[in-house]
Amino acid sequence: MKTLSLKKIVFNKNKLYLYHLVVPFLLMIEGKFSFVPDISWISSYILILAANSVSFSWINNQVKLFKIHREYFWTYTATLFLTVAIFPLGYMLFGIYGFPVFFGVLLIASMMGNESAMAAAVTLSTVATVVGNGSFDTFAVYIIGSIGGLFLTKTFVKRFDFSKAALWNTLITIAMIVSLEMGFSPYTLHWKDLLLAGLNPFFSMFLAIGILPYVEYLSRIYSNIGLIELGNLSHPLVRELSIKAPGTYFHSVVLSNMCESAAQRIKANYVLGRIGPYFHDIGKMKRPEFFTENQHGTNPHDSISPMMNYFVVVSHVKYGEELSKKYRLPLLVEDMIREHHGTRMVSFFYQKALSENLNVSPDDFRYPGPKPRTKESGIVMLADSCEAAVRSIKSPTPSKIRNMIEEIVNRIYNERQLDDSGLTLKDIDQIVEEFSKVLSAMYKSRIEYPKGAKEVEKVIKVAKM
Repeated sequence: MKTLSLKKIVFNKNKLYLYHLVVPFLLMIEGKFSFVPDISWISSYILILAANSVSFSWINNQVKLFKIHREYFWTYTATLFLTVAIFPLGYMLFGIYGFPVFFGVLLIASMMGNESAMAAAVTLSTVATVVGNGSFDTFAVYIIGSIGGLFLTKTFVKRFDFSKAALWNTLITIAMIVSLEMGFSPYTLHWKDLLLAGLNPFFSMFLAIGILPYVEYLSRIYSNIGLIELGNLSHPLVRELSIKAPGTYFHSVVLSNMCESAAQRIKANYVLGRIGPYFHDIGKMKRPEFFTENQHGTNPHDSISPMMNYFVVVSHVKYGEELSKKYRLPLLVEDMIREHHGTRMVSFFYQKALSENLNVSPDDFRYPGPKPRTKESGIVMLADSCEAAVRSIKSPTPSKIRNMIEEIVNRIYNERQLDDSGLTLKDIDQIVEEFSKVLSAMYKSRIEYPKGAKEVEKVIKVAKM
């Protein structure tokens, strides 16, 4: 195992070195629109190599998802190539301010976050400067305009956020050009340059919005906008779940409210927190009658062995993962399907096996994992266990619900299931508070209304069968 692990580390390092050396060269070929190198390429190559190496090394260390899913690496790189491929056309038509740098930056920001987009802005601005034979002023205009637009917009949840980012980019870019040109005498400021620089972010925005759904489908890395469109409850999997496993469907909707509220409280991705739970238990559609929330009367577990009980229950994770791949659900939603039980033990069937004097160990009754690797996935694990436990409370009160949630959360934390999730103790405390609010409002005892003394006349009559 150690040898395999060492080989994997060496392979990953070599792949990273290859990326740093080859990608800048390919970007330069694309940008120059020429396959015949000349002596000036050496300095250009070194500039792009330095910018790309520093920026990518930073996100590779800082953005956790690049380590979890290789699709992030490939999609990031492909977006750089796609953006630079348009550079020669933009330069020929509109000059030095015609490079659609913001197209690639906006695309990466919407799917991978602002940290990744800022790193891409460094690389793309450097390539634009090299291709346009520009000065540091050109680099400054592109880098500050792009990063400023992202910083002032912060999140991309609605399409209007794209427009807002483009508007900020335009205003910053124009201000940069005017301030830079004012340093020269006589002034060389041209209205045509200002107009092109102002319109460039909007052209980039329209292009990004148009191509985004295709990139999402191919990479399975979804923007918040794509997630919202996915989670409108009309998705074929969600509709099928509501028909085949209505109890599980209701459980998923309750979880969605809990996770969204908790994610918003701890400043995680609340859109993912709302959409992911809709799909986390889709694997239960295969054998819905084996899960408590869908049972009515008889329990099929009573007629099979504890080991078979375990295999049937755990199989819903594997089947859910298969469905997520078939329907090309987002990678982070698939993670929730695989991780919402972590490596926890199915204790009920383990105890049943012990009572039947079977020679078993706790590891024989564990979920395959992995443990949650993101905050949102960790929230789903906690919500899944808490909602199921609170549902079993007789005559629920806010204090009973709070105590039950605390007990469940402490148990999961002590089992070390949240070690890789990134959730802090402060986050967990706030999650408990939000869960208590949502579940107390949902499961509180209701007042029994007194019956009237006078019998109500029946308007609707049930037909006799």
